[in-house]
Amino acid sequence: MKKLLPGLLLCIITATASAQVTQDAVKQLRIYEDDDFFNIWGRGTDRGYSNGSSAGYLYMKKKKSVFLDKWILPAAGNNAINVFEWNLMQVMITPNEIADTSYNPKDFYYAGALYATHGLTSYNPEKKYSFHSEFVFGVLGPWALAKETQTFFHHLIGYQPPRGWEYQVPNAPLINYNFTYERMLWNPVNYLEIIGGINARLGTMTTAVGGWSYIRAGLFNPYFGHRNVSIATKRKFQLYVIARPQFGFVGYNALLQGGIFKSRDTNFEEVSDYQQTHMRHFSIGIDYGIGIVINRTTISYTQKTRTEWMSGTGKHSVGNITLLIPLSRKTIPGN
Repeated sequence: MKKLLPGLLLCIITATASAQVTQDAVKQLRIYEDDDFFNIWGRGTDRGYSNGSSAGYLYMKKKKSVFLDKWILPAAGNNAINVFEWNLMQVMITPNEIADTSYNPKDFYYAGALYATHGLTSYNPEKKYSFHSEFVFGVLGPWALAKETQTFFHHLIGYQPPRGWEYQVPNAPLINYNFTYERMLWNPVNYLEIIGGINARLGTMTTAVGGWSYIRAGLFNPYFGHRNVSIATKRKFQLYVIARPQFGFVGYNALLQGGIFKSRDTNFEEVSDYQQTHMRHFSIGIDYGIGIVINRTTISYTQKTRTEWMSGTGKHSVGNITLLIPLSRKTIPGN
């Protein structure tokens, strides 16, 4: 099964997972899958950030936001194009030798998280910038059911069962606020865009900052949309390639270091006393992919490569497949 995946992926024509506004589909379903088995170079693994699965609902509305949406999900101006979303996601991190029942102090902890997000991506088509803000709430540790999920799918595909989950990080709550700002840097012709972005995350899940440039070339609709829907959705067929070089600084990551209650778990504290690797605070990487959009449906693949997250574990690459499916025929949100 593992050997078949690279060949299967090369047969998938896909698009970047970056959130481009889709003004002709008011409601959308998004299926998102990260996995380090996915690798266009045929170098799939099962370690580090091993898997991330998400299902989301994206929607536009005419009614003004109230309460949470109004106060912590800012709009990019009075005439912004606003796309709201709800997502449910599970992620898991594992060491390199998942068949080993003993603890390896030179590798990642076992860690799983299950959380929901509520967010807004707000586009300003005139000034060509956007805000993406989201509120994250969930759980870390055995409550996240990552052990059960990985065991089930490995049994399903006939792959080796994970045997070290007894060493996973302890239960803890996850609450985070994340904010992203993107702006057009250069758009000399209709088939080339260069966008810059910065991101900040604060909370019990991650505290970090990062930046990137996003390069897109090919046939596509404007990244930041257009006030005129017919112009914003002019191309019914889109095909393009992307590259996103980036850097990040991480002050805290619960999945790599244990959650806020780790000091209360005597078993985890005993294990962590022997830990020889440590989290890298600074990392660089690049995302790259190729994409296709037909009418209002997008299927996406992005290869994401990063320098090591934990000292001594080496660089890591994860593939992402994202599918956006329209759920409505409307081009303008109703009341």
